[in-house]
Amino acid sequence: MDRLDFSLTPGDSIGVAFRDVLFLMVLGMVVMIYLLGFLINPVSERQHEVPIHGEIVVEAIWPSGTRYDVDLWVMGPDGIPVGWGYYSAAPAVNLERDDRGAINDAAKLNYEMISVRRRLPGEYTVNLHMFHPFGEPLPVSVTVKVTGRGDMGEIYSGQSILDKHYREITVLRFSLDEEGALIEGSLNNIYKEVIPVATKYMRGETLTSEVGR
Repeated sequence: MDRLDFSLTPGDSIGVAFRDVLFLMVLGMVVMIYLLGFLINPVSERQHEVPIHGEIVVEAIWPSGTRYDVDLWVMGPDGIPVGWGYYSAAPAVNLERDDRGAINDAAKLNYEMISVRRRLPGEYTVNLHMFHPFGEPLPVSVTVKVTGRGDMGEIYSGQSILDKHYREITVLRFSLDEEGALIEGSLNNIYKEVIPVATKYMRGETLTSEVGR
């Protein structure tokens, strides 16, 4: 009985090598797509998730791909305003994400976020400031969401309108009790300035008159 001949002709060798290379290319593409699935995590999918380091999260979202430079501000019971630049952190509040519209920002999403790390008793003020529209039409609608960890859940969600350059508006004021719980009936949007307080803070002027106003 003749032995089986497993030898390959030159043509067969080229075909096998081509199939091997093609298989490795396809496998590499599958692995890359699989890994990208873990890396891509749009902000829209985590809007309602409160980061571990935040007891309360305040978010502002405005039309994607536009040049509006909108600033989100939060001032806690200590009277220290937190927003862009010099004011990005206070003892219990942090600016987590600043967005300048299309300036130095390749991402189309326009989104800012501030976190409250500790539930200090007292009043919290959430303001929006139209720093500059950069040629975009006014007014513009901004979605603001305030979410607390655990049982606190959603505190506020709504639309606010900025209609003028440098306009500052109060979106929400709310208060927490000594246990860090939301005080029923404390929510309102009575205007309370934050930008002038930030200017005083930068100049080193006293802020005691601003606390509790």
